[in-house]
Amino acid sequence: MFCCSSSKKKDENKKPVEISEQLAPENQQVDRSCRTNQQQEVELEIEERPKKNSVGYQVQDENVSASICPSFVVGKTPFTLFVMSLLEKQQNMKKESQQQEEIKIDFQEDLSVIVSYPQIQAEVKNNQNDKSQLEEIPDQPEVIQEEDEEDEEREISEEEAKNAAIYKWAREIHDYNTDNTEELILKAVSNFKPLQSKEESRSTLAHKDGGKVCKNKKLIRTLRAIGKELIKQIGKQILSGNLNLTTVSFPIKAMIPKSALEKVLMSSCLFPLYINRAVLEKDPIERMKLIICATLGNFYLNCSFLKPLNPILGETISGFYQDGTTAYVEQISHHPPVSYFLTIGPKNSYKFYGYYNYEAKAGVNSLSLKNKGKRFLQFADGELIEYNFAGEEYSGSFWGPMKVECKGKITFLDKKNDISAQVELDSVRWKASDYLSGEIKKRGKKVCKVYGTYMGYIEFGEVRYWDVNYIRPYECKVFKPNPFLLSDASFRPDLRQLKRNKVQEAQKEKDDLEMQQRQDAKLRKPKK
Repeated sequence: MFCCSSSKKKDENKKPVEISEQLAPENQQVDRSCRTNQQQEVELEIEERPKKNSVGYQVQDENVSASICPSFVVGKTPFTLFVMSLLEKQQNMKKESQQQEEIKIDFQEDLSVIVSYPQIQAEVKNNQNDKSQLEEIPDQPEVIQEEDEEDEEREISEEEAKNAAIYKWAREIHDYNTDNTEELILKAVSNFKPLQSKEESRSTLAHKDGGKVCKNKKLIRTLRAIGKELIKQIGKQILSGNLNLTTVSFPIKAMIPKSALEKVLMSSCLFPLYINRAVLEKDPIERMKLIICATLGNFYLNCSFLKPLNPILGETISGFYQDGTTAYVEQISHHPPVSYFLTIGPKNSYKFYGYYNYEAKAGVNSLSLKNKGKRFLQFADGELIEYNFAGEEYSGSFWGPMKVECKGKITFLDKKNDISAQVELDSVRWKASDYLSGEIKKRGKKVCKVYGTYMGYIEFGEVRYWDVNYIRPYECKVFKPNPFLLSDASFRPDLRQLKRNKVQEAQKEKDDLEMQQRQDAKLRKPKK
């Protein structure tokens, strides 16, 4: 090898040559006639290196293209040192480009990771049915167009890029039922019967230890980065474990441009099938089974890792299903935060109403939600079923798998027929935490066993009524807001600014709304 055959004097002379070549500007022309003998020897050695098709490290630069065998890289000749510097330069450039790509984030690539169901394009086809009732931002089209043009001209900041990514993720594409017309829904209701499947079905989003896991790595990195910023503000309270998050004003960059009231609408996504079927049933035991399926079968879809905007006192939202079901939600209390909901079935066949009353507490790496609300389902024949909510636990805020689990007990009570059902989550030994067990009783005597997992299937006495692989949820579409009902969530100025990716403006609007809420709360307090 050249480095072994050269004398020590030659090696010493070649070192400054290498340094001078690296320090020379790229556009500087070197007079080849003035090259030293050492430089000519180096050029000859370069020509003798293995060509492109040889086995070894491939190096490509604007001025260099060669293949270097591993043994040459170990040496310390001017050429190998030069190549090593090129390799290091290319590696640094690659890291920088990867960081830029992570900031910009390829939205379409990650949408398929959020929910990997077989029919990923179901929502796109479904939204083409009734465009007249879809949610819109009521504003001046000319103004929006001018703002969009300005946004295209300027470079997007890192903070705005993260917020835009979160907004894209918030518009999750679910595998909604494509048979979303009144005729097809009624046909599915009349033909409904227990499933024959016996396989151990679980959603692709189910974690091996239980619950729903977040598989979108970019989303996890974004949420954890926001969480670190939040800890700087309220870190001591979080570490104490006594922080009530319902009293904390979150930065708007940690939220998605959706009101929490919209999440309430999604809780009835299985009603068009199961509750419409329960309307046809005369046996109260069968009704109870269908209600349990409609309640537990929406968890894998309804629970999300993205935080919506906290509702403002008096805020409203309304939606509908294609079968004729309508749903309404209103924020009726600020502290504690209470949301009242009312869902009316087709032709007033049933009423589903109640309230959410959340209490949220954060730990070092977790978040727990306790819902003190109640739910009531009343049929046209007078039968009334009341039941409570289970708790939710989020883990992996900063390390480990990021997931959400549903835990606790849900009790269903039909006082008229003296029927009760109790379902306990995370209660099956040697199974993941999303497995559940329970029983239905009539006049205190056991009628049938309840078994399954809210991430996969539910069975009653080994007869399967719900399976994630066969039963698809229906989409609750948001009504186009009435211009005379200014309480509609779509009119919130912070939400509208956030949809346009105006983070700073949205934060200012959010602060103004919260200030107004606090001022109104003082005026409502009785004078001493």
